[in-house]
Amino acid sequence: MAPRAYNSETRRQQQAQLKDRIAAAAAGLHAEKGVLGTSYADIAQRAGVSVPTVYNHFPTQEDLIAACTGHVAAQGPQLPLGEILAAPDLASAAALLAESMERIHVHFEPWMAWGEKRVVPSLGAMFDAQRKDLTGLAEQLLAAHLGPGDRREAAATWESLLSFDFWHRMVRGHKLARTSARRQVVQLLLAATGPGAAASTPKRPTQRKP
Repeated sequence: MAPRAYNSETRRQQQAQLKDRIAAAAAGLHAEKGVLGTSYADIAQRAGVSVPTVYNHFPTQEDLIAACTGHVAAQGPQLPLGEILAAPDLASAAALLAESMERIHVHFEPWMAWGEKRVVPSLGAMFDAQRKDLTGLAEQLLAAHLGPGDRREAAATWESLLSFDFWHRMVRGHKLARTSARRQVVQLLLAATGPGAAASTPKRPTQRKP
């Protein structure tokens, strides 16, 4: 029984590695051509497998997109929630959140710039969930630093200002330097909460490169 169990585990690992290779190939093509411009035949050729093999591991586009997103996200920066929530004041939290979201946007830009979340339902659902998470984080920060109250409008404004679309328009559309765009975002975030927060100065112990 031992050799059979060993062979089964080896095969499982080989299949997992193959699945990862296909997901990586698809992710690379999605960055180059977009989801809609990438066929299963393209993915098979890039991964060095047959088209049926791709379908065997990813029967639907939803399966493929989920795997690609996971592959890309695993290689990118994560939102430092603990550090953001522990910020001493709202201005510091806003600065750290804006900086962290900028790094995430830069990492995901090759995929996000295609704008396919509007035409690919599974992408749309994924980004809707992320939008709700970011809005919830904004509400949590506003409540923590400003006290109880209805913060839904301010949180919605924060989510919009921190979105990829806003960042992309500022940096790529209007050609602003990333440092300038980030500074504007922080000022707008604080302005959305009232004059008291807008007048605060973020207390940052270190300076990171843009």
